[in-house]
Amino acid sequence: MYKDFISWREVILIPLYFVVLYVFMLFVKRKHRNNVLYQKYLMKGFVFKICCTILYCFLIYFYWGFGDSINYFKNALFVKQLIHQGSENFSVLFKDANYLKDTYSMEGTSTEAGWFLERIALLLSYLSFSRFVITSMLFATIAYSGMFKMFESFAFVMPKWDKQLAFVVLFFPTVSIYGSGILKDTLCIAAMGWLFYCSNQLLLKKVFKIKYLVIMAVCITLVYQIKIYIVAAFLVPYLIYLIMLLARKIKNIFLRRLFFPLLLLLLFGIYTLNAAKIDTLLGSYAIEKLLDNVKDQQQSYLNAEDAGTGATFDIGTIEPTLSGFVKKMPQGIVATLFRPFIWESKNVLMIFSALESLLILLITLFVIWKAGFFKFIRTIFSDPFVFLCIFYALIFAALVGLSTSNFGTLGRYRIPIVPFYLTGILAVLYKAKFTDPKKQHEKTV
Repeated sequence: MYKDFISWREVILIPLYFVVLYVFMLFVKRKHRNNVLYQKYLMKGFVFKICCTILYCFLIYFYWGFGDSINYFKNALFVKQLIHQGSENFSVLFKDANYLKDTYSMEGTSTEAGWFLERIALLLSYLSFSRFVITSMLFATIAYSGMFKMFESFAFVMPKWDKQLAFVVLFFPTVSIYGSGILKDTLCIAAMGWLFYCSNQLLLKKVFKIKYLVIMAVCITLVYQIKIYIVAAFLVPYLIYLIMLLARKIKNIFLRRLFFPLLLLLLFGIYTLNAAKIDTLLGSYAIEKLLDNVKDQQQSYLNAEDAGTGATFDIGTIEPTLSGFVKKMPQGIVATLFRPFIWESKNVLMIFSALESLLILLITLFVIWKAGFFKFIRTIFSDPFVFLCIFYALIFAALVGLSTSNFGTLGRYRIPIVPFYLTGILAVLYKAKFTDPKKQHEKTV
């Protein structure tokens, strides 16, 4: 049932499904006929996303010959076959991953996160005639919906810079290619986009609708099931972001400066009193266990078969303590955002990834140069939006860079980081250009 993932059938089905999805997007565009962003970017971004999805599927099947996407889809079709044969019924979807592993020796479904993804792939396979590329296109459409909402939210904060934001969110190669397959990252970027959009509607635009709360709950549940550490990395910067927004509403300067540290102390006190419960909720992603997992996962990459091919890198020994993690954070951040370097490239795809990492570095240096170093730092700590984007990206980048020692995997794991990081960096330049009195004066002279 799952042999020949890509065959002659795709010649017919890919164009057919593309037309169907394209018509659906035209309907969405027409529904938002008064929204300039939808009119300018919705269709272009969608076509680019689907093309990247097809490219990713072809790379996995014809170039690499293997990949997580294929493994997830293979498992989904295996369970689907069990249902059709009568060995199982749809109640199997409510059983845990260990049941399938123990009962059918099903490889790959060793975690609840993987099984959660395979459930979704199984359900979508009924809409795709059990075809790998078509199911990937459906995953990509889900991801694109969240990415476009993320783009829409960023554009609200940074009006007139929609072209720059469209590039870093909708048209950035890594995000569009690696965020398109049957992968956890694909669903996570969709959830993060919708989560940020709904919170933006509620807090900044002050548009209260029950559906936003429902969507936020669904997105948090989704990320919790797949990659809870994304929520953990996002939560602290987001809470500080909310505090900064609240503090801005206090007109009295003394009270405003007093409010911020007091509320931070209150949150710290709440965490301290409930640390045990929070660690239980996070499970293997609790601070102590997380640091041990980071060290173990890093070592597993270094001991892998491709460790001597140049696909892996070593940032040294990590002590599984908070202080040890903090010491290595800069190396993890650099690895995630700016590596592989050009001279570390061992094949064509690595060169492509290295050029993209170089672009991220050049954008960062350009913004620091244009805004000024001290202005750059001051804006990060004074502007709530910039703080949220940059600090979430840096915390997540440190976790990814320290736990992943494979350049190929690194390119995929940084997907939820890149749009936030580059948007935060561009926001510094945006604030310097549109809020700096000197530059405003220069524009009017």
